[in-house]
Amino acid sequence: MRAFLHTIVAGGLLIVFTASGADGACITPSSRPATASNPVARGLLPNSLAASPAVTATTDASESSIVGLWFTTFYVGDGPGVWDEAYEQWHSDGTELALDNAVPPSLGNVCVGVWKQEGRTIRLRHFTFNWNPDGTKAGTFALLMTATVGHGGKSFSGRYVSDSYDLEGNVIPELHGEGVVRATRITAD
Repeated sequence: MRAFLHTIVAGGLLIVFTASGADGACITPSSRPATASNPVARGLLPNSLAASPAVTATTDASESSIVGLWFTTFYVGDGPGVWDEAYEQWHSDGTELALDNAVPPSLGNVCVGVWKQEGRTIRLRHFTFNWNPDGTKAGTFALLMTATVGHGGKSFSGRYVSDSYDLEGNVIPELHGEGVVRATRITAD
């Protein structure tokens, strides 16, 4: 019961500090197998999130390519409130890795994703696990983003929708997030 209360408090603090779209752990632990909390494996995500995208990434170095390192800001709604910030690495094989600051590392701040680019438009499906403060798994997190690389290839912007799921695969409504996303390319120069 104490772990449950800590989880609720942590979830509440995440909501307070990151506005209405925080991702975090707020469900008691379960002894179910790992696939039980995976909404993709259980077919619980909306079709737009559950569908497996074809991984056909832009691999050239053109100004429209998403490949590279980005500093990304996710806003609550249309802003100006910040929901999350992340360093995102977009790879030429159609995978993405993000390190964000919405939650501490102990609650899961590393996410992985797959993406597809058509012209300047990118579609991303991005996932991680949510954790309780005691280190037990609390569920999963999923984010869907559609963005456009700006002319010159130094920025992108678009929209995102995210949800957290408990260990049963149920959406946690108070952790729903959506809004505008904007990013700036980080270069070695």
